[in-house]
Amino acid sequence: MMEFRREESGTVSAMFEPVEVDLLRHVASQLLQLLASVDTEDASMIAQPAIHRLLPDAYPDDPEAAAEFRRFTADGLIEGKIANAGVVLAALGDDERSPDSEWADAAGADASPHDPLPVPIVLSEPQVQSWLRTLTDLRLVVADRLQIDPTGVPHLDDEESQVVNEIYNWLGMVQESLVYAIDA
Repeated sequence: MMEFRREESGTVSAMFEPVEVDLLRHVASQLLQLLASVDTEDASMIAQPAIHRLLPDAYPDDPEAAAEFRRFTADGLIEGKIANAGVVLAALGDDERSPDSEWADAAGADASPHDPLPVPIVLSEPQVQSWLRTLTDLRLVVADRLQIDPTGVPHLDDEESQVVNEIYNWLGMVQESLVYAIDA
C-alpha cells in the first residue's frame, strides 16, 4: 500500500494492492458478521472477550451501572459500527471474484484473480472517520484473538498467530497512514 495523502480537493487517497483490498474486504466482512450476531441483552455474549473489547464497560468498578449504561447505548453503538464497516466495504468496491462471476467462468482455473494494477481508494472526510473507527474495531478484535495484553504483547505465538499478527500490524500501518494524512 502506498501511504494515504491529502488531495487538494480535501479527499484522502491511497493506492492499495488488489490482495490488500481483498484482505481488508474479508476482515471488514467478518467484523460485520460478528457485529450483526451480537445480542446486547445477552450478558454472556457481551462478556465474550472480542465483544467486550468492542463494547467495554463504561463503569468498570460498578457492574450494575455498567449494565444499565449498556442497556441504553449498546444497540446504537453496534449500529454505528455496522454502518462504519459498511462504508469501508463500499469504498473497496464489489468483490469481482465471487465463484459464480463471469470472470471466474471466462478466465479459467489457472488465471490470476487479480488485476495487477493497484486499486485507488479515495475517501471523503466522513468516510475517513468511518475507516478510522472500523480499523480500530478490527484491531481490537484481532488483538483479542492474539491475546494482546495492555502493554501490547501478544501471548500466542504459533504459526497461525504469526499470520494474524502480521494482519494486525498491517491494519495498524493503514490506520497510522490515514491519521498522518488527515493531520497534514
